[in-house]
Amino acid sequence: MNNFTTNVEYTGCNITTLLEAGFNEGDEFATFNQARKFFHLNGKELKGAKAVAKLMTIVIKKDKEGKEKKVPKYFSVFEKKELLNVMITNNFLPTDFHMGLTKDTLGDCSPLNLNKI
Repeated sequence: MNNFTTNVEYTGCNITTLLEAGFNEGDEFATFNQARKFFHLNGKELKGAKAVAKLMTIVIKKDKEGKEKKVPKYFSVFEKKELLNVMITNNFLPTDFHMGLTKDTLGDCSPLNLNKI
């Protein structure tokens, strides 16, 4: 299980959270803004997408006295296949996925508006 925009594997309690939500090894996720940037979208093409889990990371913040302190930061993630289905429903799909390619093999994920086909 990894973030498809950064290729970073999830660890610890985040894996447990995703497994308990019914996902499997190999499933890919991202935050809404990460997905929007990855697919070069303005956001409306993802209308109707639902977050599948709320994950956590630890960040360092300064308290009122200036002491650094570790605190949890929660973020919602969206599953890649579900995002692609939402884009298809909204008549929008990145060209590379439409052609069966990935960003790593060819192309720049430039958008394809299915209304214009």
